[in-house]
Amino acid sequence: MKNIIWHKLNKFIYESNAIEGVFDQDSFDQAKFAWEYLVEHDEMNPGVILHAHKILMLHQKLYPNEKGYFRTCEVTIGGDYGLPWSQIPYAIGTWCEIVNGLTDPRKIKQCHIEFEKIHPFIDGNGRIGRLLLNWQRHKLGLPILVIYNKNKQAYYKWFKEVSCEK
Repeated sequence: MKNIIWHKLNKFIYESNAIEGVFDQDSFDQAKFAWEYLVEHDEMNPGVILHAHKILMLHQKLYPNEKGYFRTCEVTIGGDYGLPWSQIPYAIGTWCEIVNGLTDPRKIKQCHIEFEKIHPFIDGNGRIGRLLLNWQRHKLGLPILVIYNKNKQAYYKWFKEVSCEK
């Protein structure tokens, strides 16, 4: 049974990275380390998210203040502006409160969408967001959800949906 779970975790990480066009072994390993860090926590908070992002992005070509730190500039996502950077700490704090109180697994998808709309980092938002989505599933006793690269267009359609609530 444990081998099946590890296989699913490896498939999830591989496919999550593939959605972003990331295929190197180091990025795969760092994503596994970030997952292992996340599942040590029963509750989510901004510090945990920042540290998991730092692990995930450790060897990526970013400035040191972009690994494990919220962005301090504006970004566009699919042609739309992300949340203004000055609002990110509050938005992530609120997001964590909602996620920590979540008991309805049907809301996990909406919470993932909300996280991606906040877009708290310069890079790695999709990968950390999918790790957090599966952390929520893990917390509620659900299996890992693998979003396949070949189905990423269907996945991107999720982002036309509304925000999460408890």
